[in-house]
Amino acid sequence: MLKRRLIFHRWGSVAGKPDFNPRDVATALAAAIAADGDFAIFDAGDAVTAVEVVSTGTGSEPTNLRLFALRGANNRPFKWDSAGSVSPISLRSHEYPADVSHVSLWPDGVCAHDYAKDVPRISRLSLYLRRKMNSHVKFDALYREDMLDKLLAMEGQMRSVEVAMTRRHPETSGQVFGTLIPEYFGRKAPSIRFTLGMGKYGPRDSYLDGETEEQVFALAEQADDFVTNMIIRGRNSTTGRVETINLLQERLQIEQEFSNSINVPSMPNPGEVFLALDQAYKTFQRDGKIASAVQGQKMRGKG
Repeated sequence: MLKRRLIFHRWGSVAGKPDFNPRDVATALAAAIAADGDFAIFDAGDAVTAVEVVSTGTGSEPTNLRLFALRGANNRPFKWDSAGSVSPISLRSHEYPADVSHVSLWPDGVCAHDYAKDVPRISRLSLYLRRKMNSHVKFDALYREDMLDKLLAMEGQMRSVEVAMTRRHPETSGQVFGTLIPEYFGRKAPSIRFTLGMGKYGPRDSYLDGETEEQVFALAEQADDFVTNMIIRGRNSTTGRVETINLLQERLQIEQEFSNSINVPSMPNPGEVFLALDQAYKTFQRDGKIASAVQGQKMRGKG
């Protein structure tokens, strides 16, 4: 059995660009791939991505895609044996080592995907569609309804923030590199882990300044794009207690286990994943959790 987190977002059109319609885009993409199989692949130089259309969807059913993170020729694993022999893994010219995420986009603007270590994030799909299909879509993380209340209760009284991030694609790193973190480090060290805080021995009534706190909110808004860990500590203005928020654990998500694919044991059964995504969507809708969820870009009055 393989564990996956099913993470929910909202998709939306980009201001100033044609409206995004998942079914239309998937139909056009499927036709392009049918005419030329290589069209499914997008090589951004630092990363190779492929998308497979599983189903284009209907007026009520989701558009289902498989999003692949591929390893190009210079980024492929090799094999080793106990005799100390190292050799390349044999692949044909059109074959790639890959990790996959299963993505569902519903007509009402909700989307979800499964996630685990090394699985591509949904922001990668946005870049792919923009560059391959000239289609613009934004994905906005959904958080549990009480998360914003917890964060706002710390406003003006944040003590520290621990962040780990990986700048996978320059186009998806927003404005945090260059403000909270110098742009130089974004280029030279695309994987960064740091702590900003008042220190263990600092005055108990000292907090992060307003500008830094604003950047913490901005980083939280973009967390799904490239933040791999974010823990915020601060004093709750209502209770007076120091509290901790693990931001990525506050997303609207569930964890499930799936059977291994018969053909690829390291991959979950695709049919099970898409079914689980749809069932989770219907459950969250029924329970009102999607309607009450907080969108990342609305944390500071955006969106």
